[in-house]
Amino acid sequence: MKNLILLLLIATGVNISAQYNLKFKIDGLSDTTVYLARYLGNRLYYADTTEAKNGVAVFNKDDYPGGVYAVICPGPKYFEFIMADKTVEIETSMDNFISNMKVIKSKENKIFYDYIGFINLKKPEAKLLGEAKAKLDPKKDKKKIAELDAKGTALDLEVKSYQKKLATENKDLLIGRILNMSIDPVIPEEIKKNDTLRYKYYKQHFWDNIMLEDERLVHSPVFHNKLEFFFQKMLLQQPDTICANAHQIISQIKEGTDLFKYVVHYVTYNYETSNIMGMDAVFVCMADTYYCPPENTKAFWIGDSALVELCERKNALKPLLVNKVTPNIRLADTTESKWVDLYKDVNNKYIALLFWADDCGHCKKEIPKVKELYDELKSKGVDIEVVAVGTSLENDGWRKFIRDKKLDWINISDFPGANKTPEKYIFEQKVTDLQSLNFRKTYDIFSTPQIYLLDQNKVILAKKLDALNLAKIMEMKEKLDELEFTKKETIAKAEEEKKKKEREAKAEAAKAKTK
Repeated sequence: MKNLILLLLIATGVNISAQYNLKFKIDGLSDTTVYLARYLGNRLYYADTTEAKNGVAVFNKDDYPGGVYAVICPGPKYFEFIMADKTVEIETSMDNFISNMKVIKSKENKIFYDYIGFINLKKPEAKLLGEAKAKLDPKKDKKKIAELDAKGTALDLEVKSYQKKLATENKDLLIGRILNMSIDPVIPEEIKKNDTLRYKYYKQHFWDNIMLEDERLVHSPVFHNKLEFFFQKMLLQQPDTICANAHQIISQIKEGTDLFKYVVHYVTYNYETSNIMGMDAVFVCMADTYYCPPENTKAFWIGDSALVELCERKNALKPLLVNKVTPNIRLADTTESKWVDLYKDVNNKYIALLFWADDCGHCKKEIPKVKELYDELKSKGVDIEVVAVGTSLENDGWRKFIRDKKLDWINISDFPGANKTPEKYIFEQKVTDLQSLNFRKTYDIFSTPQIYLLDQNKVILAKKLDALNLAKIMEMKEKLDELEFTKKETIAKAEEEKKKKEREAKAEAAKAKTK
């Protein structure tokens, strides 16, 4: 039966051969394994493998996603090519892939390597101009410098014109779209001198030359560089701005594609892991729009369990975003009989909600610093209160540390009795609630110490702070003269950094000696 089907296919003229035929003849290549790699963003990932024979590597497959690929030979040495034509035939040499490159078959790659050849031809000219300019005196040789600058501008214009010509003439080809993507928006002369208008125009037209409908663009490092530049350099690092722009870009991309996945993941991951305070709001907005709820997700690339975990993480962070009203917390003080309600009992202009543990080494260093800052702020008349929440499961060490360090602010905790019989305090006495007794989860406390700065309405002004950052924020909020604490801590940190560098230098010297 199989043979009969095969004969029928041949008789009817159906092409049963591989759709793609890639042949690379490389002088000097031994009989060895050769890899095919594909870009995803700015990184190469394995796509296929073959065994080279007599200097020839052949790849055959029914389908390869379009994009920029690399042929990786032993060394490892590699050269790139465009995967768009079904037949690609290239000849080169292990000595120098680029200078010996001959594209035998493939319109896309002929254009690609013509462009590379033109750029490589112009690079020495640009280098010579730069070297000549570096030798001149800016004060004495203004005329010569102006002449060199004019030549540089002309060279730059020549390169851009060539690039634009290739992109325009080949606008329907992948190489044309990649080249076009590299071209920056042209700023109209009438607004060039106005920084604000120039920025607005550039931002508004940034994506004009990038065909987001073509999902193959994601398989090019050019796209990654554009995406990264736009989000990291072009946009104000404010969550609302970032989210609005992300949604606008993603709305133009077809769902279910690698391009959709890449952009959504890039924005989500980069701001989830950002060191800039408040950027977790971007993670929340992205998760709300593209990942959650799990049963209606657009994130086709994530497994069920990971998706549930991500959505739970989003739900935990959402109430804790900067400018949100913080969740209430009702816990007992050191007597275990007097209960403090954050919402009702603490009404200072500023509230530092501090989570710490007496058995945490970093806390033992940081808490005395917070106390020093607290005392200084109080002495300057700043209306601030610290509500310090003990996270240890046992309270004896916690109480001793409070006494020893004279922590005369509000100290509360979920003492062992409340955890053993929560119903007594939640339902009978009604002095607390499950959210308060589960404050570690409520406040996302997986490490200590942590400080949330609140205003009198319990709105989160800043979070995940240490003593030094709290001091800097308070200086800014109250427009105080530099706090003595800040001066001291800045000097201490500089000294610590100096000692660290000295230790590293000694270690390197010792390492070099052993060699």
